[in-house]
Amino acid sequence: MMGRTSVWGLCLAVAIGTWTGCSSAGSAEGEDVSVGEERGGSDEDADVAGGEDDSGDGRDGGLDGGDEEGGEGDGGSVDGGAEEDGGSTSGCVAPSPPSFDYVVAPGGRAGGAGTLDDPLSLEAAFSEAGPVGPGDRVMLRGGVYEGRYAPGVSGEEGAPVVFFAEPGERVTLDSGSATGVGSELDTGVLVEGEWVELRGLEVTSSAERSALVSGLTIYGANTKLINSVIHDTAQGISFWKPAVDSELYGNIIFNNGYEGTSRGHGHAIYTQNLEGTKRIADNVIFFGYAFGLHAYTEGGDIQGFDIEKNVWFRTGASRPGASRVGISDGALIGGLQPVARATLRGNHSWAPTINARSTRVGWGGSVQNEDITFLDNYLVGLVAAQGHWSTGVLENNAFYSELSGIDPAMYPDNLYGGSLPTENRVVLQVNEYSAGRAHLIIYNWEMREEVEVDLGAFADPGASYTIRSVYDVWGPPVAQGTYEGEGVRVPMGSVAPPQPAGDLQGIIGDDDPGAAFGVFVVEVGCL
Repeated sequence: MMGRTSVWGLCLAVAIGTWTGCSSAGSAEGEDVSVGEERGGSDEDADVAGGEDDSGDGRDGGLDGGDEEGGEGDGGSVDGGAEEDGGSTSGCVAPSPPSFDYVVAPGGRAGGAGTLDDPLSLEAAFSEAGPVGPGDRVMLRGGVYEGRYAPGVSGEEGAPVVFFAEPGERVTLDSGSATGVGSELDTGVLVEGEWVELRGLEVTSSAERSALVSGLTIYGANTKLINSVIHDTAQGISFWKPAVDSELYGNIIFNNGYEGTSRGHGHAIYTQNLEGTKRIADNVIFFGYAFGLHAYTEGGDIQGFDIEKNVWFRTGASRPGASRVGISDGALIGGLQPVARATLRGNHSWAPTINARSTRVGWGGSVQNEDITFLDNYLVGLVAAQGHWSTGVLENNAFYSELSGIDPAMYPDNLYGGSLPTENRVVLQVNEYSAGRAHLIIYNWEMREEVEVDLGAFADPGASYTIRSVYDVWGPPVAQGTYEGEGVRVPMGSVAPPQPAGDLQGIIGDDDPGAAFGVFVVEVGCL
């Protein structure tokens, strides 16, 4: 390990996924603040992208497992390297500046010293044979890193290797064009090292839609992908069985996949698991050509998932032509093998109607699934349960949904709405890894031009704030200023949806929530 360096004794309010600068958060990290409405059988043709390899690790599964239809009906630091300041109680106090052991830059050298003046190449930093080792923190300077990368370096328990974006900079890993769709070589970032964390990165593929490269393929155990943006890839994240006890947290994932001859291919997240538990939390998943979260198998395993506080909406909407009821589920946890040890807690979904596809647990009608826990979710759109279940907990959920395979009389401790709500709902989900960052979810059922949001449980008076739509996280804020202890007004529908690369008319009509629903990134810091 090199001697650790720290820079920039400044207090910054910076772009998504990087150091937030100052934290004046008045609530504990990870706390939710909710304002607004509170909760006191047969399946249509679901067009699942199944058929991944029967070995169960997904290595030969390609982008979405083939064309077959699916059977019967932590590191102790804040993101970007700043250390916690313990939470200010009066205005904005600068935390410790970010620290690093090595610096990487687009023009870095394989034999570079890893300093600001002589940075490493990203290939060298990712290499198992390179200088980076357990406990090291590697800062990626802003810019575009072109090519495919395969992090083979590993950390160890209590000493992960952390790669993070330079504070205030946009760090883009652009894999370019594919060499052969379905090949592992056509993955932009292939993670095989263990105890590796990737924070605040943008992963994309600047190619024609028919030649896109997949975003990330993760095999390494105890890996974490945190507060990153994955878009316009052949498949966003392939999160396979060898990635034991790994985590996807706080990522924004949209417009992934491509149009096949008969249907869309490539999901936002495609995952399988057997040992340990995969955590998928606080991600925002929208648009794309196939499913959002796709925990599916035909011959592998789908056991051990904690799926918490995610948001999904209008998955599949990138395909040509608008569809009011949708063409794929925002979340599917099921397949032709049993689901076990699955928890869905505190998730949110949006749809324009109660019968538009949203959430599905189980798949094959004859599969004997083991257990599932379904708590504190707020779901709009079709919710379906398929197959047989040994045990299930279904409590404290709000379903504004058409239901399939769920009998409300058997699960009375939920809210069952037969129509869309009429009162607004506002939820602020404070980030666990980045002080001063949160996801803001607004259901604008009252169709107001602006919705008032209380930041009081998240920010102290005197702190600056910026609010950006997840549609354009590097663009201008929809709202910004100094928090004075009063409600902040957030304009709704003011940012156009991001069109899939190569199709400027992909998100049209009912595909776009418009002013009815929005998700935002809130950052609190210092001016």
